[in-house]
Amino acid sequence: MLELYPDQLLNLTISFLLPFFRIGAFFMALPLFGSQLVNTRVRIAFSFVVAVIITPVIEVPSYDPVSPAYIILIAEQLIIGFVLGFVITILFQLFSLAGQLAAMKAGLGFAMSNDPANGISVATLGQYYLSMVALAFLGTNGHLVVIEYMAESFDYWPIGSGFDSDRYWQLVLLGGWMFEKALLIVLPLAIAVLVINLSFGVVAKASPQLNVFALGFPVIMLFSLFFFWIMLEDFLTIYRLFFEEIMDWMSTTWGIRLHG
Repeated sequence: MLELYPDQLLNLTISFLLPFFRIGAFFMALPLFGSQLVNTRVRIAFSFVVAVIITPVIEVPSYDPVSPAYIILIAEQLIIGFVLGFVITILFQLFSLAGQLAAMKAGLGFAMSNDPANGISVATLGQYYLSMVALAFLGTNGHLVVIEYMAESFDYWPIGSGFDSDRYWQLVLLGGWMFEKALLIVLPLAIAVLVINLSFGVVAKASPQLNVFALGFPVIMLFSLFFFWIMLEDFLTIYRLFFEEIMDWMSTTWGIRLHG
């Protein structure tokens, strides 16, 4: 018969809580799982199940649960969890930003739609790109990869390791990577629209009586929609490329290496 003494039960509870806080914060910050479309109880239950699976295979130092130091440890795990989830959020927002930049270049910036996940209004193309990357994320088992990456973080970012400011500064620098890749996605469209505008400028100079504004706007819009249609063929390839870059960044910068 299995017997659990109060001391053993207390130790099990203490060793479970710290990983649970990190995992819970991770899923709260993770795209899709942390959106308003997923009920809070579902996220807590999912975090509980993952914590039960991960806790026996990681090393949790023993701490006094009624000391002020334990509260600092809880805050540390919450911050680490949010930071880990925010890295994946940057990948999603990269495509959302690219869609909004493309909408402004195509003259479709006025087309706005409600984002049910975040409860805000965004450009329709940005929401379209965000939906596409969400499907690619789930279709390529990206959610399983990030869960493994979060589990590996307990080895490379152990409990009680403290607040390393260098890691948070590296996360700030990752924002520059997001803007760079978003501009790379939009750059072909921006150059093409610039060439079209220069062409219409030459036409307006040669034939002043021609209403270039009435003609140029629908032409640029139709060309931009044609460009988005062509880009659909390589969207999954672009997503995989950027996802692999995020994984490589975590491996070289934070030392988190996946084995699956």
